[in-house]
Amino acid sequence: MTSSNARPRNSTSRARPTKSRRIALRLTPELGERLDLAVAMSGRSQSDLVTEAIAEKASEIVRERRLLELTDYDMDALLEAIDHPPQPNEAMRRSIARWRKFRMSA
Repeated sequence: MTSSNARPRNSTSRARPTKSRRIALRLTPELGERLDLAVAMSGRSQSDLVTEAIAEKASEIVRERRLLELTDYDMDALLEAIDHPPQPNEAMRRSIARWRKFRMSA
């Protein structure tokens, strides 16, 4: 026997990841009002809105940091290539010819 409150299982719906970590936030009244407005306008839960904002900002920070970490390595490789350029191989010659042809036709 099933309860009338039980949700039917839908095989096409995606399982949501389990959320187990909690954080507490203190907001200024102005930021709290802005959050409430965004929640009302988006039709999403406060938790979903804040979680998405955290995920986006965290990804941005990680991306920026990885780029900064590669910058010194990439700069060294670029300067080395400028100081000691490789001899053009056949593929490079073909590429240069295509570039010149494209440039002349533009």
